[in-house]
Amino acid sequence: MKVKFLMLAGSIMYIMSSCTVGQQYQVTGAPIGSKEGVAKTKIIGNQDFSVKAAAENGGITTIGAVQLTQKMILVFPVSKTTVYGN
Repeated sequence: MKVKFLMLAGSIMYIMSSCTVGQQYQVTGAPIGSKEGVAKTKIIGNQDFSVKAAAENGGITTIGAVQLTQKMILVFPVSKTTVYGN
């Protein structure tokens, strides 16, 4: 009985846990700017989370900074790219 409870508790903790990693880059000498563009992954479907896709989504032509964030939801990696610029 105790083993089943520990297995159940461990499984619930695993399912509810997630890990997030973020990195920021100043990629050019351009100012940060007032615009922000975001590109995300989905579990199923479009997987384009490139800097180019994020810049296009925000209407950015001059990139000032880039932020990359990755996290795990259960066993699925979810990535997000945020671009700042003008």
